[in-house]
Amino acid sequence: MNRPLGVDIRYTSEQTLKVSDDIELYYELHGDDGPHITLVNNFFLIAPIWRNYTAELVKKNRVLTYDLRNQGASSLKADLDWEDHVSDLLALLDGLGIEKTYLVGTSTSAFICRDFAIRHPERVSGLIMVGPSCTPSDGLRRRATERACINSLANGGTKALWDHLYSIVFAEDTMREMGAAGYLGLREAFTAVHPPEPMLANLNAALQVADGTELLARIKVPTLLLLGDQDPLWEEANAAEAGRLIEDSSIVWLPGVGHLPYMEDGDSFQAAIQNFLNRLAERDAELRPQSRATKEAEDGADPVVDRLCELLRVVVADRTDLPTTGLADTPLSAIGLESWAFTQLLGHIEETFGIEWDMDVPTEVFDSLATIAHHLRKHHDSALTAAVGNGENQ
Repeated sequence: MNRPLGVDIRYTSEQTLKVSDDIELYYELHGDDGPHITLVNNFFLIAPIWRNYTAELVKKNRVLTYDLRNQGASSLKADLDWEDHVSDLLALLDGLGIEKTYLVGTSTSAFICRDFAIRHPERVSGLIMVGPSCTPSDGLRRRATERACINSLANGGTKALWDHLYSIVFAEDTMREMGAAGYLGLREAFTAVHPPEPMLANLNAALQVADGTELLARIKVPTLLLLGDQDPLWEEANAAEAGRLIEDSSIVWLPGVGHLPYMEDGDSFQAAIQNFLNRLAERDAELRPQSRATKEAEDGADPVVDRLCELLRVVVADRTDLPTTGLADTPLSAIGLESWAFTQLLGHIEETFGIEWDMDVPTEVFDSLATIAHHLRKHHDSALTAAVGNGENQ
């Protein structure tokens, strides 16, 4: 059944990327412009299903989805550790040249995103945890639920596991609306795309995950908790505690939905994510220091910033969406430079101004052309003076 209840789960390409000696991951990348969003499957999803819940996001962003190892069209391996999923994500982003991305984790995959954000914060623009299983607790309930799922799968196969999950993940109103046809249609799709053994390996690996409030407190990237008010894992008290632990966080409750907000209210799911991205872009613009370079660029009087703008326009000469004013202050993440374009831009800057980038340059230096100009003036002022003088005399 390729389209149960209008949900498209067909594989429409054969794109895979080798992330280790014996593992290839299937992926889909949709959207032409904007920041990257990477959606990480939980163990009960496959990459194609996200096409049904990301159509609006794709209009303004580049959306990456992929199958975990032991899932869908990715490689199978019976012996795996939980850490393999985190290292696979890093290898996938590296292989696709994605320097920075928003991460979206749902249910158990929120642990993958949490651990990745803790270890590689420089690669994460923001973290969106949708009905996450990583609550501010010791994980006793989570592990008990996973063991029960393992028992259902081991003893009764995927149909028994579906019966187990159905009443846990969906809100009552959704179950009532879907009725018997929805239940049977989704069960047929679920059993068709999830062989028991690979799923069992992933579920067993999830028992290795560490819970604890101290791990939530180690998240230092902007974070959105996107929660259904019918999700049995979440209530106001532990959501507030999670919000307190994650220092740069916000909480959005979606009414009338359970553990899978994207399936039950896809429009609100996408709107909440887009609002989060927009708010962060606006905040970054407001917080960016108004350096001398920025102010003079606004007056059209700073040749350094003017030259940086020229270099950027040369590198992405095919882009017609760059702002005609305020380019110096526009976050480079909002422009959505591919890694090759960013590397080329930095190379042009080195050549133009006769400087060489220090390997220890903080990542925030590259937030915008204005912050790059500020750094150049602070650390390479003599080279800039010479380069600008030569340019003016030519």
